[in-house]
Amino acid sequence: MSAARRLLSQLIPPAQKKLDFLEATRRQKVWGNTVVTLRVRSYPKSKDQRVSLVVPQWHKVRLWSEALRRKVELEMTNDTLRMIEGLGGLDSYLMKTPESQLRSDTASAVKWEVVTALRRREHMASLMSGKGTGTGAAAAPAVSSGEVTV
Repeated sequence: MSAARRLLSQLIPPAQKKLDFLEATRRQKVWGNTVVTLRVRSYPKSKDQRVSLVVPQWHKVRLWSEALRRKVELEMTNDTLRMIEGLGGLDSYLMKTPESQLRSDTASAVKWEVVTALRRREHMASLMSGKGTGTGAAAAPAVSSGEVTV
């Protein structure tokens, strides 16, 4: 038996409940680089060991998505929130983070919505500028530095 499995088998009951809850809800939260750690406390007099979990604090936040033009409610850790702010917002975080590193069904669904909205907006812009069917050239909006105002 590996050391990690041995420690997990020694979890105190409240920590075991926490671990079961995390396992059940882990795909609904945005983790970022956050990890769950085990804390082992040794008591020399009784030669007893207590193993507990150190879990991150979760915050329900509503972040603005420029692509979706609405607020998106997510549950995440402080580290993830700082990472999103550092990358310039929710949309850029989702676009720059590979799917394998998101580790969240909720974040994956929002990423899919963002990608779809951006592609739809690009498609509409190309139609309005006359690149698509050729019928939208007369009603093309003002274009400045590659941005289309809708």
